[in-house]
Amino acid sequence: MNGGTVSDVKRELPFVSIVGMTILLLIIVWFVKGGSFRLYASLFFGLYFLTHSSWISIILVSVVQNILLLPMRILYERYHDDIKIFENEVKNSKISEQQLLISNKVRQGSGAVIFYVINFVLVIIAFFSAGRVFLLEFYKTPIDIKYLYPFIHFPEYPLGGVIFHFPLVDITKTMAVSWYWIFYVWGALFVVMALVKLLWRMVKPLLSKNEKLLGVRINYNRFLVLTGSVVGTIIIVSTIFLRNIPMGAQIVWWSADLAEQNTAFNIVTAVCTALATIYSGWQHNKIETQEARAKNISEDVIEKVNRIHMRGTVKNAIMLGLFAVWITRLMPSSHDLSVLAFEACYVLSPVTFDLLIPRKKKKEEAVEEVV
Repeated sequence: MNGGTVSDVKRELPFVSIVGMTILLLIIVWFVKGGSFRLYASLFFGLYFLTHSSWISIILVSVVQNILLLPMRILYERYHDDIKIFENEVKNSKISEQQLLISNKVRQGSGAVIFYVINFVLVIIAFFSAGRVFLLEFYKTPIDIKYLYPFIHFPEYPLGGVIFHFPLVDITKTMAVSWYWIFYVWGALFVVMALVKLLWRMVKPLLSKNEKLLGVRINYNRFLVLTGSVVGTIIIVSTIFLRNIPMGAQIVWWSADLAEQNTAFNIVTAVCTALATIYSGWQHNKIETQEARAKNISEDVIEKVNRIHMRGTVKNAIMLGLFAVWITRLMPSSHDLSVLAFEACYVLSPVTFDLLIPRKKKKEEAVEEVV
């Protein structure tokens, strides 16, 4: 007879957590055993079999990767609100508490957090593996057949389409504005901006409750964010431009051997990386601003946060650009082309891949931007 003895009941992991952790473990094992490298190598040579061009195949690898990751992006949109809450919790917690927070979410069976972790690992593996593939010189030296799936046709060597041609602007003649006028104009602009800012502080209280002038306030704050956060960069770039104003230019076609390092290609990659970083930061800032206005957060607070974010974005862009110049000089040009292809896919995503992702209707309508 059971005398009613109370026993400790072990808490079992929810089914979704077990499935999620199993999938994550399989992905990690697959990656460690070289599965991701084999996938990308096979993808490249499969595309090469169809195109017979190395540079076209490199670009298509980026396109195919975006298509393959579309299901993950659709799921990300599905869990967007829950992921946003989780990210805020992580951001507001101490570093020592973040691991415990994630662990607790997994034990609770949070599908959003489990997906978030799996998606993060997959994206890291994808970009690492793609970059690793194009670090190898297999354009003139035959690749080991063990890295290809059995159904992938082994190519004939040397590979075709190894020379990539890209246009650059060659400045043939320049003129320089005198330092006197440069300092004079910049001084005048600073005085005007200071007066405008002072005037705005005087009249802003009168406009705070005027709904009709809300657009003016929003556009003014946006202007301050775009200029105030990057004023140092604007001064440096504009000064260089004024001292080297192009008076004559021509389009020249440069050639890069994808199996070799190319300095011009390295510089192009660095500039595009910096621009893509700024674009990414601006897009993120735009979304955060819309969400903040939907929550009726003060415009002053939004302006301050945006300025901090944009300043950080520009700094990151400069650092990434400089790092790109340094690191790509140690790599073949095929890596530059793959990076540019990934960045192009990202920038064009809103008018291409994003159109295939169903969007959830927001519970709160964001405040419309005034153009």
